[in-house]
Amino acid sequence: MQDTLPCQKNKILLVDDDRIILKAVSKLISQRLSLPVITAENLSETQKCLKKERQNIGLAVCDYHLPDAEKGEAIDFLLSHNVPTIVLTASYDENLRESILDKGVVDYLVKGTPNIVENLILSIKRTLKNSQTKVLVVEDMPVDRKIIANILKNMLFQVVEASSLREAQKILKEDPQIKLLILDYYFPEEDTLEFLYEIRRIYSKSALGIIVVSGIVKTKMIPVLLKAGANDFLRKPFSQEEFMVRVHNTLDLIELIQELEFLAYHDPLTGLYNRRYFMEEAPKFLSIAKRRNLNLACLVIDIDNFKQINDTYGHEVGDLVLKDLAEKLKETFKREEDIVARFGGEEFVVLILYSDKRAFIEFIEYFRRKVALTPLNLQGQNISYTISIGGALELKNSLREMLFIADNNLYKAKKQGKNCVVV
Repeated sequence: MQDTLPCQKNKILLVDDDRIILKAVSKLISQRLSLPVITAENLSETQKCLKKERQNIGLAVCDYHLPDAEKGEAIDFLLSHNVPTIVLTASYDENLRESILDKGVVDYLVKGTPNIVENLILSIKRTLKNSQTKVLVVEDMPVDRKIIANILKNMLFQVVEASSLREAQKILKEDPQIKLLILDYYFPEEDTLEFLYEIRRIYSKSALGIIVVSGIVKTKMIPVLLKAGANDFLRKPFSQEEFMVRVHNTLDLIELIQELEFLAYHDPLTGLYNRRYFMEEAPKFLSIAKRRNLNLACLVIDIDNFKQINDTYGHEVGDLVLKDLAEKLKETFKREEDIVARFGGEEFVVLILYSDKRAFIEFIEYFRRKVALTPLNLQGQNISYTISIGGALELKNSLREMLFIADNNLYKAKKQGKNCVVV
């Protein structure tokens, strides 16, 4: 599975004197992250690469020991030119590890450890996402606030700072892009626990992550903070690496929860709502339409000869056709109150309010023609396809009754030769 990552400077610089590692890791980065890779085998080549490609390099992965840079000089060179750097080395020494992390590198990974290549891919992926992520640091002690902010900046986060809970609330209200809160526990004149309760009344744990840090909280108080809404707790003083791991683990868990929430009600291929969402939400829409005496239509849309498309071009092209139709549906039925869902296979359903029946039927015909006249273009090859539409334009007592009528009309459209509308 490929991941397309947001990154204006989209090239990865990979520096290692082992050509096997260069080849293997370069291939994985290209396949898994869809990012171009530049390689260098020593400090001299690294300098040349940077001179030529500086404006395009978003991240470097650099070995510590190189033939012409035995003591990490290549890392110092990259950092001196403000290139975010992940260190990949065969050397494990705690003092060395601390000294490298203190330089402000993004991550420190040791060759030979289990799943090292997978961990490297995850580190690159997370680091590039960090540049799109805002973190709010809430700490009343200027020195501590600066230390935390600097670590986060080295991790490429966008950092916002607040010196009080009151200021933090104001920032959160004004900036919905903040995804993580690093919160000190002790504020002399403010109640952190009450602040947590208030935040969680507004933001779920999957909408805003909160890591509480403190050197004075007693052990028995930690579960209270977690129950109040903190995603994690970190005791001061903490190591830089532990802080980095906790931050990334919290964000990874938030993204996983968000993905699961999305998949619960969305089709993973097209991004449209799925059958489950439609069957849960559409009846509510129907009840509102009945109470307000509104005109409500239910449309069932099916791609004609879809099996033939799969047999002729392959299932990957078939998936692209499904995604193409989904985009056309989103572009056409784009009002907030329209419900567009993939029901399964090549079948889609739309629930939509309308005012004039004749004008609405013309609108549906317009959409059918639009699909037929705008084929999917794949590298210069046009893949044409058509759709049949069955509709129920009269309000009925239940959603299932309207779906039954729309489905019967779809069957009639197929019997009439396909590429037509029956309502």
